Amino acid sequence: MGIKAKEGVKRLNRHASLGLQLTRKKHAYQGRILAERLKELNCLYTISKIFDKKGLSLDSVIRRTIQVVPTAWQYPFIAGARAVLNDKDFHTKRFRSSEWMQECPIIVQGASVGSIAVSYSEKRPEQDEGPFLKEERNLLNIIAQRLGDIIERKWSEQKLLRYQEELRSLATELALSEEQERRRIAQALHDRIGQVLALINIKVGALLETAGSEDLTKALQDIRGLVSESVTEARSLTFDLSPPILYELGFEAALEWLADRIQQQYGVEVEINVCEKKTPLSTEWRVTLFAAVRELLVNVGKHAKSPTARVTMRKRQGDIVISVEDEGVGMDLSTRASVKPGTDGFGLFSIRERLDFMGGRVEISSKRGKGTCVTLFVPVEKLKRVSERR
Repeated sequence: MGIKAKEGVKRLNRHASLGLQLTRKKHAYQGRILAERLKELNCLYTISKIFDKKGLSLDSVIRRTIQVVPTAWQYPFIAGARAVLNDKDFHTKRFRSSEWMQECPIIVQGASVGSIAVSYSEKRPEQDEGPFLKEERNLLNIIAQRLGDIIERKWSEQKLLRYQEELRSLATELALSEEQERRRIAQALHDRIGQVLALINIKVGALLETAGSEDLTKALQDIRGLVSESVTEARSLTFDLSPPILYELGFEAALEWLADRIQQQYGVEVEINVCEKKTPLSTEWRVTLFAAVRELLVNVGKHAKSPTARVTMRKRQGDIVISVEDEGVGMDLSTRASVKPGTDGFGLFSIRERLDFMGGRVEISSKRGKGTCVTLFVPVEKLKRVSERR
């Protein structure tokens, strides 16, 4: 091979080697770019999972988010993140306020409520924005926007929860006020109307002793019978409005009276089993639990088509547990959940809401044709604290 041919081969080899180096560099660069984009996608995905996780407080969401943010930057081992929300400051251990930092405001409903920032603790080569890439600026802007959205959502949820708490408190106050008014009316029926009817009965009896004719005697006897019937009705109405036995003899005695009343009204034989005698109950708990048991037994009488029912009161693992069971037609709990609350008086919905607010809970077990069991749970430490809290 001639000299010129050899030189030509060398030039070709040099060109081929240079082309191979350029190709390798291009592939390496593309690989780095791809790796950076993957880090960004992983960061956004992880943050989305944090935002979607139920039960996390807003503070927990922000703390977890700033732990994830540095992993998407070029130099995660010297990167730190900080989020400021109103007067709260959340930051990672590596965060430093330095000249190598980029920051973005957090906007909620058009107003700045804080900011999120990423910093390096050491100097790095200049890029698009100091040591940072333009893609990192775009990513930080997206994270700030997402944080603004989750903050607005969390604040709305907190506001809604406060409204719900206020409504439950108001419902409890109204129920107690209603019970006080019912008791006042019942007291008036007993003390005023009852006494007047009793006096009328006595005077009619006196007139009967001096009646001079059979027609007058019969008329007075009829009047006396009507007065006696009115006395019975007034007494019955007094107990239906607010049974005095609940306040005078206690919750357990009131359950026994209620069992007799349900049998008289609906023909349902109610068995009362009280394992915890003389349980100390505040007025609120006494009224609430009695109203709940009465409503549940009325539901048995009206809807369950069960000849019997059983009320059990016992103590279990720090709770006072009251269950109302029947052997009636039962119900489909999946369809029951869609029933509009408030359509059945005190109702299962109202019982659940009121007990939840006062610190108790309700569990329902039922199947079609297998009867229903509604269980009320009240922590023992809550029995005396409702009044103290108000």
